[in-house]
Amino acid sequence: MGHPMRALFFLILLLRASAEPLFEALKADNGAGMGAGAILNALVIMIAAYCLLRQPVLLRRVVLPMWGPFLLAALVAAALAPEPLNALRLFLVQVSYCAVFATPLYLVRTQRDVKTCVHVILCSSLLPVAYALLELGMHGSLSSSDDFRIKSTFTHPNIFAFYLVLMVALILYVQKSLSADGRRARLVAAPMRATLWIYMASLLALLILTRTRSAWGACLLVFMGYGMFFQRRFLLYALAVPLLLLLDPGVRERLLDVASNKGSSGDTLNSYAWRVVLWQAGLEWMQGAHALFGYGLDSFKFYSPRFFPLEGQDSWDPHNVYVQLLFETGLAGLFSYAWLLTRLLRRLRHGMAADRPGSVILMSIVLAYMLTAYFDNMLYYLAFNWYFWFLAGSACAALRVQGRARLRAHAIAQGTAYAFAGAAAPAVGSAP
Repeated sequence: MGHPMRALFFLILLLRASAEPLFEALKADNGAGMGAGAILNALVIMIAAYCLLRQPVLLRRVVLPMWGPFLLAALVAAALAPEPLNALRLFLVQVSYCAVFATPLYLVRTQRDVKTCVHVILCSSLLPVAYALLELGMHGSLSSSDDFRIKSTFTHPNIFAFYLVLMVALILYVQKSLSADGRRARLVAAPMRATLWIYMASLLALLILTRTRSAWGACLLVFMGYGMFFQRRFLLYALAVPLLLLLDPGVRERLLDVASNKGSSGDTLNSYAWRVVLWQAGLEWMQGAHALFGYGLDSFKFYSPRFFPLEGQDSWDPHNVYVQLLFETGLAGLFSYAWLLTRLLRRLRHGMAADRPGSVILMSIVLAYMLTAYFDNMLYYLAFNWYFWFLAGSACAALRVQGRARLRAHAIAQGTAYAFAGAAAPAVGSAP
Protein backbone atom coordinates (compact mmCIF):
# COMPACT_ATOMS: atom_id res chain seq x y z
CA MET A 1 0.00 0.00 0.00
CA GLY A 2 1.26 3.46 -0.82
CA HIS A 3 2.60 5.42 2.11
CA PRO A 4 -0.06 8.21 1.97
CA MET A 5 -2.98 5.74 1.96
CA ARG A 6 -1.40 3.68 4.74
CA ALA A 7 -0.88 6.82 6.81
CA LEU A 8 -4.46 7.93 6.17
CA PHE A 9 -5.83 4.58 7.34
CA PHE A 10 -3.84 4.66 10.57
CA LEU A 11 -4.78 8.30 11.15
CA ILE A 12 -8.47 7.42 10.85
CA LEU A 13 -8.08 4.59 13.36
CA LEU A 14 -6.04 6.79 15.67
CA LEU A 15 -8.68 9.51 15.86
CA ARG A 16 -12.00 7.67 15.38
CA ALA A 17 -12.52 7.04 19.10
CA SER A 18 -12.32 10.79 19.72
CA ALA A 19 -14.34 11.97 16.72
CA GLU A 20 -17.90 11.49 17.97
CA PRO A 21 -18.20 14.93 19.66
CA LEU A 22 -17.10 16.55 16.40
CA PHE A 23 -19.67 14.58 14.42
CA GLU A 24 -22.36 15.52 16.93
CA ALA A 25 -21.38 19.20 16.70
CA LEU A 26 -21.54 19.12 12.91
CA LYS A 27 -24.91 17.41 13.07
CA ALA A 28 -26.24 20.02 15.51
CA ASP A 29 -25.01 22.92 13.36
CA ASN A 30 -26.03 21.95 9.85
CA GLY A 31 -27.12 18.32 9.84
CA ALA A 32 -23.84 17.20 8.28
CA GLY A 33 -22.78 14.87 11.06
CA MET A 34 -24.06 11.78 9.30
CA GLY A 35 -22.32 12.91 6.12
CA ALA A 36 -18.95 13.22 7.86
CA GLY A 37 -19.28 9.74 9.31
CA ALA A 38 -20.37 8.33 5.94
CA ILE A 39 -17.32 9.86 4.24
CA LEU A 40 -15.06 8.27 6.82
CA ASN A 41 -16.76 4.90 6.33
CA ALA A 42 -16.39 5.19 2.56
CA LEU A 43 -12.67 5.95 2.90
CA VAL A 44 -12.10 2.88 5.06
CA ILE A 45 -14.03 0.65 2.64
CA MET A 46 -12.11 2.03 -0.35
CA ILE A 47 -8.76 1.47 1.37
CA ALA A 48 -9.71 -2.13 2.13
CA ALA A 49 -10.88 -2.66 -1.46
CA TYR A 50 -7.54 -1.32 -2.72
CA CYS A 51 -5.64 -3.73 -0.46
CA LEU A 52 -7.71 -6.75 -1.48
CA LEU A 53 -7.38 -5.93 -5.17
CA ARG A 54 -3.61 -5.72 -4.73
CA GLN A 55 -3.55 -9.12 -3.04
CA PRO A 56 -6.74 -11.02 -4.05
CA VAL A 57 -5.56 -14.22 -2.39
CA LEU A 58 -6.52 -12.61 0.94
CA LEU A 59 -10.03 -12.06 -0.38
CA ARG A 60 -10.39 -15.66 -1.58
CA ARG A 61 -8.76 -17.47 1.32
CA VAL A 62 -9.56 -15.34 4.37
CA VAL A 63 -12.10 -12.54 3.94
CA LEU A 64 -14.79 -14.18 1.79
CA PRO A 65 -14.85 -17.51 3.69
CA MET A 66 -15.30 -15.61 6.96
CA TRP A 67 -17.36 -12.57 6.05
CA GLY A 68 -19.07 -13.57 2.80
CA PRO A 69 -22.05 -15.51 4.24
CA PHE A 70 -22.86 -12.85 6.84
CA LEU A 71 -22.60 -9.91 4.44
CA LEU A 72 -24.70 -11.76 1.87
CA ALA A 73 -27.40 -12.47 4.47
CA ALA A 74 -27.29 -8.82 5.56
CA LEU A 75 -27.60 -7.65 1.96
CA VAL A 76 -30.67 -9.83 1.39
CA ALA A 77 -32.14 -8.52 4.65
CA ALA A 78 -31.45 -4.94 3.54
CA ALA A 79 -33.50 -5.59 0.40
CA LEU A 80 -36.41 -6.84 2.54
CA ALA A 81 -36.31 -3.99 5.06
CA PRO A 82 -39.32 -1.71 5.66
CA GLU A 83 -36.98 1.32 5.74
CA PRO A 84 -34.48 0.76 2.90
CA LEU A 85 -32.31 3.82 3.62
CA ASN A 86 -31.74 2.87 7.26
CA ALA A 87 -31.12 -0.73 6.23
CA LEU A 88 -28.57 0.29 3.60
CA ARG A 89 -26.80 2.47 6.15
CA LEU A 90 -26.57 -0.41 8.63
CA PHE A 91 -25.38 -2.77 5.88
CA LEU A 92 -22.56 -0.40 4.94
CA VAL A 93 -21.61 -0.18 8.61
CA GLN A 94 -21.19 -3.97 8.63
CA VAL A 95 -19.13 -3.73 5.43
CA SER A 96 -16.89 -1.22 7.19
CA TYR A 97 -16.32 -3.74 10.00
CA CYS A 98 -15.17 -6.23 7.38
CA ALA A 99 -12.95 -3.54 5.85
CA VAL A 100 -11.08 -2.75 9.07
CA PHE A 101 -10.60 -6.48 9.62
CA ALA A 102 -9.25 -7.07 6.10
CA THR A 103 -6.87 -4.10 5.80
CA PRO A 104 -4.29 -5.23 8.40
CA LEU A 105 -4.13 -8.62 6.70
CA TYR A 106 -2.46 -6.75 3.85
CA LEU A 107 -0.51 -4.26 5.97
CA VAL A 108 1.01 -6.63 8.54
CA ARG A 109 3.99 -8.42 7.06
CA THR A 110 6.63 -8.08 9.76
CA GLN A 111 6.82 -7.80 13.55
CA ARG A 112 7.36 -4.09 13.11
CA ASP A 113 3.97 -3.82 11.38
CA VAL A 114 2.41 -5.63 14.35
CA LYS A 115 3.92 -3.00 16.67
CA THR A 116 2.46 -0.22 14.54
CA CYS A 117 -1.05 -1.67 14.72
CA VAL A 118 -0.81 -2.16 18.48
CA HIS A 119 0.50 1.38 18.99
CA VAL A 120 -2.32 2.84 16.89
CA ILE A 121 -4.99 1.07 18.97
CA LEU A 122 -3.41 1.96 22.31
CA CYS A 123 -2.72 5.57 21.37
CA SER A 124 -6.32 5.97 20.19
CA SER A 125 -7.34 5.72 23.86
CA LEU A 126 -5.29 8.70 25.06
CA LEU A 127 -7.76 11.41 24.06
CA PRO A 128 -10.88 9.51 25.25
CA VAL A 129 -9.23 8.82 28.61
CA ALA A 130 -8.19 12.47 28.99
CA TYR A 131 -11.71 13.57 28.02
CA ALA A 132 -13.20 11.13 30.55
CA LEU A 133 -11.01 12.54 33.32
CA LEU A 134 -12.13 16.05 32.35
CA GLU A 135 -15.74 14.89 32.36
CA LEU A 136 -15.24 13.40 35.80
CA GLY A 137 -13.64 16.58 37.11
CA MET A 138 -16.47 18.73 35.78
CA HIS A 139 -19.08 16.48 37.37
CA GLY A 140 -17.42 16.88 40.75
CA SER A 141 -19.47 14.37 42.75
CA LEU A 142 -19.83 10.60 43.03
CA SER A 143 -22.17 10.17 45.95
CA SER A 144 -24.02 6.95 46.65
CA SER A 145 -27.21 8.40 45.23
CA ASP A 146 -25.48 9.69 42.11
CA ASP A 147 -26.57 8.09 38.84
CA PHE A 148 -23.70 9.68 36.93
CA ARG A 149 -22.21 7.40 34.25
CA ILE A 150 -19.09 8.45 32.42
CA LYS A 151 -19.17 8.17 28.62
CA SER A 152 -16.14 10.19 27.45
CA THR A 153 -16.12 10.91 23.70
CA PHE A 154 -18.65 8.17 22.94
CA THR A 155 -22.39 8.59 22.59
CA HIS A 156 -23.27 6.19 25.42
CA PRO A 157 -21.49 4.92 28.56
CA ASN A 158 -21.88 1.31 27.39
CA ILE A 159 -19.84 1.94 24.24
CA PHE A 160 -17.05 3.57 26.23
CA ALA A 161 -17.13 0.64 28.66
CA PHE A 162 -16.70 -1.96 25.91
CA TYR A 163 -13.89 0.12 24.43
CA LEU A 164 -12.15 0.21 27.82
CA VAL A 165 -12.40 -3.58 28.15
CA LEU A 166 -10.77 -3.90 24.74
CA MET A 167 -7.91 -1.60 25.80
CA VAL A 168 -7.39 -3.54 29.05
CA ALA A 169 -7.23 -6.83 27.15
CA LEU A 170 -4.85 -5.33 24.61
CA ILE A 171 -2.48 -4.30 27.39
CA LEU A 172 -2.49 -7.90 28.65
CA TYR A 173 -1.76 -9.01 25.09
CA VAL A 174 1.17 -6.61 24.85
CA GLN A 175 2.60 -7.80 28.15
CA LYS A 176 2.34 -11.51 27.40
CA SER A 177 2.41 -12.06 23.64
CA LEU A 178 5.40 -13.74 22.03
CA SER A 179 7.49 -12.58 19.10
CA ALA A 180 8.03 -14.52 15.92
CA ASP A 181 11.04 -16.37 17.31
CA GLY A 182 9.18 -17.45 20.46
CA ARG A 183 10.70 -14.87 22.79
CA ARG A 184 8.73 -12.29 24.75
CA ALA A 185 7.53 -9.70 22.26
CA ARG A 186 8.84 -6.16 22.33
CA LEU A 187 5.61 -4.61 21.11
CA VAL A 188 6.42 -1.72 23.43
CA ALA A 189 9.72 -0.67 24.95
CA ALA A 190 10.64 -2.27 28.27
CA PRO A 191 10.27 0.96 30.35
CA MET A 192 6.73 1.31 29.01
CA ARG A 193 5.61 -2.01 30.47
CA ALA A 194 5.33 -0.68 34.02
CA THR A 195 3.64 2.45 32.68
CA LEU A 196 1.07 0.30 30.90
CA TRP A 197 0.17 -1.51 34.14
CA ILE A 198 -0.47 1.88 35.75
CA TYR A 199 -2.45 3.00 32.71
CA MET A 200 -4.53 -0.18 32.89
CA ALA A 201 -5.42 0.63 36.50
CA SER A 202 -6.80 4.00 35.36
CA LEU A 203 -8.78 2.28 32.61
CA LEU A 204 -10.30 -0.09 35.15
CA ALA A 205 -11.27 2.82 37.39
CA LEU A 206 -13.03 4.50 34.46
CA LEU A 207 -14.68 1.20 33.57
CA ILE A 208 -16.26 1.11 37.03
CA LEU A 209 -17.58 4.63 36.53
CA THR A 210 -19.35 3.69 33.31
CA ARG A 211 -21.72 1.59 35.49
CA THR A 212 -21.95 -0.96 32.65
CA ARG A 213 -22.50 -4.38 34.18
CA SER A 214 -22.06 -6.43 31.00
CA ALA A 215 -18.68 -4.77 30.45
CA TRP A 216 -17.70 -5.63 34.02
CA GLY A 217 -18.57 -9.25 33.30
CA ALA A 218 -16.59 -9.17 30.05
CA CYS A 219 -13.54 -7.76 31.83
CA LEU A 220 -13.88 -10.42 34.51
CA LEU A 221 -13.91 -13.08 31.78
CA VAL A 222 -10.69 -11.70 30.27
CA PHE A 223 -8.99 -11.63 33.68
CA MET A 224 -10.07 -15.19 34.48
CA GLY A 225 -8.71 -16.44 31.16
CA TYR A 226 -5.43 -14.63 31.76
CA GLY A 227 -5.23 -15.98 35.29
CA MET A 228 -5.99 -19.60 34.43
CA PHE A 229 -3.33 -19.81 31.73
CA PHE A 230 -0.57 -17.42 32.81
CA GLN A 231 -0.56 -15.57 36.11
CA ARG A 232 -2.66 -17.20 38.82
CA ARG A 233 -2.78 -14.03 40.88
CA PHE A 234 -5.19 -12.61 38.31
CA LEU A 235 -7.68 -15.25 39.44
CA LEU A 236 -7.38 -13.76 42.91
CA TYR A 237 -7.93 -10.29 41.45
CA ALA A 238 -10.94 -11.56 39.52
CA LEU A 239 -12.48 -12.88 42.75
CA ALA A 240 -11.34 -10.25 45.25
CA VAL A 241 -11.88 -7.04 43.30
CA PRO A 242 -15.64 -7.55 42.73
CA LEU A 243 -16.06 -8.21 46.45
CA LEU A 244 -14.20 -5.02 47.28
CA LEU A 245 -16.23 -3.06 44.75
CA LEU A 246 -19.41 -4.14 46.51
CA LEU A 247 -18.34 -1.80 49.28
CA ASP A 248 -19.04 1.08 46.89
CA PRO A 249 -22.75 1.99 47.14
CA GLY A 250 -23.02 2.90 43.48
CA VAL A 251 -21.59 -0.41 42.29
CA ARG A 252 -23.64 -2.36 44.82
CA GLU A 253 -26.81 -0.66 43.67
CA ARG A 254 -26.09 -1.51 40.01
CA LEU A 255 -25.44 -5.15 40.83
CA LEU A 256 -28.36 -5.59 43.20
CA ASP A 257 -30.68 -4.05 40.60
CA VAL A 258 -30.25 -7.23 38.54
CA ALA A 259 -31.85 -9.23 41.34
CA SER A 260 -34.75 -6.83 41.85
CA ASN A 261 -37.87 -7.71 39.87
CA LYS A 262 -41.00 -6.57 41.63
CA GLY A 263 -43.60 -6.89 38.92
CA SER A 264 -44.39 -7.08 35.25
CA SER A 265 -44.64 -3.41 34.35
CA GLY A 266 -41.86 -1.36 32.82
CA ASP A 267 -41.55 0.76 35.98
CA THR A 268 -40.81 -2.21 38.25
CA LEU A 269 -38.73 -4.47 36.01
CA ASN A 270 -34.97 -4.29 36.23
CA SER A 271 -33.09 -3.67 32.98
CA TYR A 272 -32.39 -7.34 32.27
CA ALA A 273 -35.95 -8.48 32.98
CA TRP A 274 -37.19 -5.65 30.75
CA ARG A 275 -34.91 -6.91 27.97
CA VAL A 276 -36.23 -10.45 28.35
CA VAL A 277 -39.82 -9.21 27.94
CA LEU A 278 -38.74 -7.31 24.82
CA TRP A 279 -36.95 -10.32 23.30
CA GLN A 280 -39.77 -12.73 24.02
CA ALA A 281 -42.36 -10.37 22.60
CA GLY A 282 -40.41 -9.89 19.38
CA LEU A 283 -39.67 -13.57 18.80
CA GLU A 284 -43.23 -14.67 19.62
CA TRP A 285 -44.56 -12.07 17.18
CA MET A 286 -42.41 -13.46 14.34
CA GLN A 287 -44.20 -15.54 11.73
CA GLY A 288 -42.79 -18.78 10.38
CA ALA A 289 -42.57 -17.39 6.85
CA HIS A 290 -39.87 -14.99 8.05
CA ALA A 291 -37.78 -17.58 9.90
CA LEU A 292 -35.17 -17.95 7.15
CA PHE A 293 -34.47 -14.34 6.11
CA GLY A 294 -36.23 -12.28 8.79
CA TYR A 295 -38.14 -9.02 8.43
CA GLY A 296 -35.28 -6.97 7.00
CA LEU A 297 -32.21 -5.24 8.29
CA ASP A 298 -32.84 -2.66 11.04
CA SER A 299 -36.52 -3.69 11.23
CA PHE A 300 -36.74 -4.66 14.92
CA LYS A 301 -37.09 -1.05 16.02
CA PHE A 302 -39.59 -0.37 13.22
CA TYR A 303 -41.92 -3.20 14.24
CA SER A 304 -41.44 -3.02 18.02
CA PRO A 305 -44.53 -0.81 18.63
CA ARG A 306 -46.64 -3.67 17.25
CA PHE A 307 -45.43 -6.34 19.66
CA PHE A 308 -43.90 -4.74 22.76
CA PRO A 309 -46.49 -4.82 25.55
CA LEU A 310 -44.95 -2.35 28.01
CA GLU A 311 -45.46 1.40 28.01
CA GLY A 312 -42.67 3.76 27.06
CA GLN A 313 -41.28 5.33 23.93
CA ASP A 314 -42.68 4.46 20.53
CA SER A 315 -39.94 2.07 19.41
CA TRP A 316 -37.06 0.12 20.90
CA ASP A 317 -33.72 -1.24 19.81
CA PRO A 318 -33.29 -4.99 20.44
CA HIS A 319 -30.45 -4.80 23.00
CA ASN A 320 -29.30 -8.26 21.89
CA VAL A 321 -27.33 -9.02 18.73
CA TYR A 322 -28.57 -12.61 18.48
CA VAL A 323 -32.24 -11.69 18.84
CA GLN A 324 -31.73 -8.81 16.42
CA LEU A 325 -30.15 -11.05 13.79
CA LEU A 326 -32.80 -13.73 14.14
CA PHE A 327 -35.58 -11.15 13.81
CA GLU A 328 -34.02 -9.06 11.04
CA THR A 329 -31.95 -11.56 9.02
CA GLY A 330 -33.52 -14.87 10.07
CA LEU A 331 -31.68 -18.10 10.61
CA ALA A 332 -29.47 -17.33 7.61
CA GLY A 333 -28.06 -14.21 9.25
CA LEU A 334 -27.80 -15.69 12.74
CA PHE A 335 -25.94 -18.82 11.61
CA SER A 336 -23.65 -16.88 9.27
CA TYR A 337 -22.74 -14.51 12.13
CA ALA A 338 -22.01 -17.51 14.34
CA TRP A 339 -19.90 -18.89 11.47
CA LEU A 340 -17.94 -15.62 11.31
CA LEU A 341 -17.09 -15.64 15.02
CA THR A 342 -16.35 -19.37 14.98
CA ARG A 343 -13.94 -18.98 12.07
CA LEU A 344 -12.24 -16.13 13.92
CA LEU A 345 -11.83 -18.24 17.06
CA ARG A 346 -10.55 -21.12 14.95
CA ARG A 347 -7.89 -18.91 13.32
CA LEU A 348 -6.77 -17.63 16.70
CA ARG A 349 -6.63 -21.17 18.08
CA HIS A 350 -4.42 -22.26 15.17
CA GLY A 351 -1.96 -19.60 16.31
CA MET A 352 -1.39 -21.43 19.60
CA ALA A 353 1.74 -23.13 18.26
CA ALA A 354 3.33 -19.80 17.35
CA ASP A 355 2.06 -17.67 20.25
CA ARG A 356 0.05 -19.49 22.90
CA PRO A 357 -0.21 -16.55 25.34
CA GLY A 358 -1.30 -14.10 22.67
CA SER A 359 -3.80 -16.54 21.18
CA VAL A 360 -5.43 -17.26 24.54
CA ILE A 361 -5.81 -13.56 25.34
CA LEU A 362 -7.20 -12.80 21.89
CA MET A 363 -9.70 -15.65 22.14
CA SER A 364 -10.82 -14.33 25.52
CA ILE A 365 -11.43 -10.95 23.86
CA VAL A 366 -13.68 -12.60 21.26
CA LEU A 367 -15.57 -14.52 23.96
CA ALA A 368 -16.02 -11.29 25.92
CA TYR A 369 -17.38 -9.67 22.75
CA MET A 370 -19.84 -12.54 22.33
CA LEU A 371 -20.96 -12.09 25.94
CA THR A 372 -21.61 -8.36 25.59
CA ALA A 373 -23.44 -8.99 22.30
CA TYR A 374 -26.07 -10.83 24.35
CA PHE A 375 -26.87 -7.71 26.36
CA ASP A 376 -26.44 -4.78 23.97
CA ASN A 377 -26.82 -3.31 20.49
CA MET A 378 -23.27 -4.14 19.44
CA LEU A 379 -23.96 -4.04 15.69
CA TYR A 380 -24.67 -0.30 15.94
CA TYR A 381 -21.53 0.67 17.86
CA LEU A 382 -19.32 1.61 14.94
CA ALA A 383 -16.33 3.17 16.72
CA PHE A 384 -15.93 0.27 19.14
CA ASN A 385 -16.40 -2.34 16.42
CA TRP A 386 -13.77 -0.73 14.27
CA TYR A 387 -11.17 -1.25 17.01
CA PHE A 388 -12.37 -4.75 17.82
CA TRP A 389 -12.25 -5.93 14.21
CA PHE A 390 -9.01 -4.07 13.49
CA LEU A 391 -7.43 -5.86 16.44
CA ALA A 392 -8.88 -9.18 15.23
CA GLY A 393 -7.49 -8.65 11.73
CA SER A 394 -4.12 -7.52 13.08
CA ALA A 395 -3.98 -10.55 15.36
CA CYS A 396 -4.72 -12.97 12.52
CA ALA A 397 -2.03 -11.31 10.41
CA ALA A 398 0.46 -11.32 13.30
CA LEU A 399 -0.09 -15.01 13.95
CA ARG A 400 0.50 -15.69 10.26
CA VAL A 401 3.75 -13.70 10.38
CA GLN A 402 4.86 -15.63 13.45
CA GLY A 403 3.99 -18.97 11.87
CA ARG A 404 5.98 -18.15 8.76
CA ALA A 405 8.94 -17.04 10.83
CA ARG A 406 8.91 -20.30 12.76
CA LEU A 407 8.77 -22.28 9.51
CA ARG A 408 11.69 -20.29 8.09
CA ALA A 409 13.70 -20.81 11.25
CA HIS A 410 12.95 -24.54 11.16
CA ALA A 411 13.91 -24.76 7.48
CA ILE A 412 17.18 -22.89 8.13
CA ALA A 413 17.96 -25.17 11.07
CA GLN A 414 17.23 -28.24 8.98
CA GLY A 415 19.34 -26.93 6.12
CA THR A 416 22.22 -26.17 8.46
CA ALA A 417 22.01 -29.66 9.94
CA TYR A 418 22.03 -31.25 6.50
CA ALA A 419 24.96 -29.09 5.40
CA PHE A 420 26.90 -30.00 8.53
CA ALA A 421 26.11 -33.70 8.06
CA GLY A 422 27.21 -33.54 4.43
CA ALA A 423 30.48 -31.84 5.29
CA ALA A 424 31.24 -34.32 8.05
CA ALA A 425 30.43 -37.44 6.02
CA PRO A 426 33.27 -39.09 4.13
CA ALA A 427 33.18 -39.13 0.37
CA VAL A 428 31.82 -42.26 -1.35
CA GLY A 429 34.58 -44.68 -2.10
CA SER A 430 37.21 -42.92 0.01
CA ALA A 431 39.38 -44.64 2.53
CA PRO A 432 37.99 -44.94 6.07
